[in-house]
Amino acid sequence: MKKIKFVMPVVLFLALFLINSCGLKPMQSSKKYIQLDNVDISDLGNGKVLFHNSGYYCPVATCGWATKMNIVANNINLGQINYGEYFIVDLALGDYEIQTIYKDVFKFKPKHKVKIDSDTKVISVSVNSFSKKLKVTNVLPHDINSLNQLSN
Repeated sequence: MKKIKFVMPVVLFLALFLINSCGLKPMQSSKKYIQLDNVDISDLGNGKVLFHNSGYYCPVATCGWATKMNIVANNINLGQINYGEYFIVDLALGDYEIQTIYKDVFKFKPKHKVKIDSDTKVISVSVNSFSKKLKVTNVLPHDINSLNQLSN
C-alpha cells in the first residue's frame, strides 16, 4: 500500500512533465501583420509575404499542440503559427536566414536560407512526424478561405 502512495504521485508528475514538454511557448511578432479580407496572389510580392502552416496530414491526436512553430527571420520575431493558420508580413527585400522553432519531445531550431525578392509571395511551413520544412511556393494554399488569419 505504501508503494502505491509513492508511485502514483511520481507517475502523475512524469505524465504532466511529458505533456508540458511538448508545448512550445508562444512568441510575439515584432512585425505588424497585414490584414486582408480576401487574399489574392496579386496582393502579395515586393516584400509582402504570406506564411502558412497547412496542406499536410495532421493527425487528430497531435494536431494543434505538436504543430505549433515559432518563426524568426534574421533575428526578427515573426510570431507563432499553428496548423490551419496564416499571416502576412512585410519584409525588406534581401537574403534571410529563417529559423523555425518547434518541439517534438526536444526543441528543434532548423535554419533555412531564403531570398525575399519582388516575386516572393507565399512560404509554406510544416511540422509533423513526416515533414519539417519551409518552402517558397508562391502559390496560395487551396484551402486559404478556411484557414485562420492571424492578427496582432
